[in-house]
Amino acid sequence: MAKRPKSNPGGLGSKLSPGEIERLCMRNLLDLPGERIFFKDLESRFLVVSRGLLEDQLPGWSSADVIGKTDFDIFSEPHAVAAFEDEQRIIRTGEPIVGKIERETFRNRPDVWVSTTKFPLRDDEGRIIGSFGISRDVTAQMVAEQALTYQSLHDTVTGLVNRVALRDRLSQSLALLERQPGQVALLFIDLDNFKTINDSFGHETGDKVLVEVARRLTSVARRADTVARLGGDEFVMLCTALRADDDPRLLGERVVRTVAKPFIEGGLDLSITASVGIVLTDDPIADPGQLFQDADIAMYRAKDTGKNCFQIFSPSQRARAVASHVLERELREALDASQLFLLYQPLFSIEDRSLRGVEALVRWNHPTRGIVLPLEFISLAEERGLITRIDSYVLDEACRQLSVWLREGGWSSEFTVAVNISGRQLVDPGFAAYVAKTLALHGLEPSRLCLEITETTLNGEAGDVETTLAALSGQGVRLAIDDYGTGYSTLAHLHRLRVDILKIDRSFIEQIGRTERDSEIIAAVTAMSHALGMSVVGEGIATSEQLDELASLDCDQVQGFLFAHPLPAEGIAEFRRGATPRPASP
Repeated sequence: MAKRPKSNPGGLGSKLSPGEIERLCMRNLLDLPGERIFFKDLESRFLVVSRGLLEDQLPGWSSADVIGKTDFDIFSEPHAVAAFEDEQRIIRTGEPIVGKIERETFRNRPDVWVSTTKFPLRDDEGRIIGSFGISRDVTAQMVAEQALTYQSLHDTVTGLVNRVALRDRLSQSLALLERQPGQVALLFIDLDNFKTINDSFGHETGDKVLVEVARRLTSVARRADTVARLGGDEFVMLCTALRADDDPRLLGERVVRTVAKPFIEGGLDLSITASVGIVLTDDPIADPGQLFQDADIAMYRAKDTGKNCFQIFSPSQRARAVASHVLERELREALDASQLFLLYQPLFSIEDRSLRGVEALVRWNHPTRGIVLPLEFISLAEERGLITRIDSYVLDEACRQLSVWLREGGWSSEFTVAVNISGRQLVDPGFAAYVAKTLALHGLEPSRLCLEITETTLNGEAGDVETTLAALSGQGVRLAIDDYGTGYSTLAHLHRLRVDILKIDRSFIEQIGRTERDSEIIAAVTAMSHALGMSVVGEGIATSEQLDELASLDCDQVQGFLFAHPLPAEGIAEFRRGATPRPASP
C-alpha cells in the first residue's frame, strides 16, 4: 500500500508567492514538447504560444514572430476562417469547443489532422478577454481509421465499393427521389463461366479478369453512378438520377457489350461474357433489399435465356423465382427421402433387333405432383449445385441394377448400361477414381458401363475434361457423346477424347426423309465415325420409315418409342428373353 504523504505548510508554497507559482506552472506547461498551446485576444490575435506549437506548426519561427499575428498569417484561408469563427463564437457565448477533429491546411506544407479544444479566456473579474486552447496531432490515428474505413467499404481485389457501401448509396439515391423525381436503376452483373478461368488458369489470373471487368464497368458508368463488387464474380452498377424516358435497355446493352470485348493477357485469351439483370424504380420508399433480390432474379432469367445478355425485371419473374425456390427445397428433400428412381430405355442393334444395352433415366416421384421428368428439375439441379448428388445416385443405382441382372444370367457379353454425366462431374479430378470404386463395389467390368456426355458439355471445356475422360477410357469404361448435332464438336475432337459411341440427336432423326440433304449429313457423320472406330446410335426413333432410313445409312444401334418407352428394371426382362421389340403404346 502506498505511503500517504503528510501536509507541509512550510513547503514550496511558503517560499513562492501565488503569482510566482502560476508563472512557474505556465512556463512548464508552455515548454512541453508536442503540446500546441495558444492564447488569443478578442480579435483572435496570438498572445502566447507554446514551444510545441512553434516546433510542430511553425518551425524556424520564434515566439516574437507569432505574437500579434492571426491564423490568416499561418494557415490557408479556409482553415483560418473556420478557426476564427469558432473563437468568435466562444467569445460571444462563453461556451467551449471540446475535442473537435479538424484538418489543418497550410499554405506551403502538408495538411495534418488535429484534435482541438478551446475555452474562453477570462480576466480576474471573469470578463472574457479572448480565447485559449490546446491541439494535438492525430494524423496517424486518422490515417489508420480512414484505412480501416476504406477496407470495410471497398473490395480488396478491384478497389470497387462493396455491398455495405453500395446499399448505403442505394438508400441515399432512393431518398433523393423525394426531392428530385426520376428513376434509379440497379444492374446485377454476373460473369458467365468464370469458374473455368479460375480452374484452368488459377485464381491469380482470375483476379486479373475481375480487375479488368471492374475497369470496364467503371469506364461506362457515369460520374454519379456507382460500380460495386459483391464478391466472387458478381458486380452491381447503381445508376441514379435517370429521367423517366431513359431507356434501361441501352444500359444493359452497353454493359454486356463492354464486358464481352476481347481480353488477352500474357498470351492467354481471358475473354468472358456477362449476364445482367436490371430493375428500375421511381419509388423513394422502395425496399433496397427487394431491389437487390429483383435484380438478381432478372439476372438468373438472363442466364436461363442463353447468357451474354440482359433481362429487365418484371413481377412475373419473381413468381417464377419463388416457384424455383420451392422446387429446389423439394428437390433437396427428395434426395434425402429417396424419391428419385430409375427407368431404363432399351438400346437395340439395328441389324438383328437384339438388345444391346439400356440407358438409365432418372425420374422423381413427387409426393403430390406424381412423376416429374428430368426436363423440369435437372437444369435447376445444375444451377443450385445438386446435380452431383443426382449423378452419384444414378451411377450407383444403375450399376447396382446391372449387377443384379448379370447375376441372373442370360445377358449378352456386350450388354451395357449407359449413365448420363454432367459437366460438373467431368471437371472433378476425383471422378474417375469414384467411377472405379463404384464398379468395384458392384463387381462390374468397366466395359459394362457407358458414360454419356452431351456435346454441349464439351464446348469450351474440352481441356478441363480431357484428363478425366482419358482416365475413364483407360479403365475400360465406354464413352458416348449424346445429342450429337446440338453443339459444335468436330469428329477430330471426339477422336482425341477416345470416344466409343456417337449418338445422333433426335432433332436430326426427325428430318430424315424430308430432304435428301438430311440423309446425306447423317450418312457422312456415320461414315466418318466408323472410320474413327466409333459406333453410331440413332436416338428418338418413332417411325418405321426412320428406322429403315437409318438402316440404309449403316447406323449401328437405335433407341426410341418405336420399340419401347423407358421401363422399370423388371420390364427389361422381356427383351432379355429374346422377345422382338415392337412398337410401344403411347
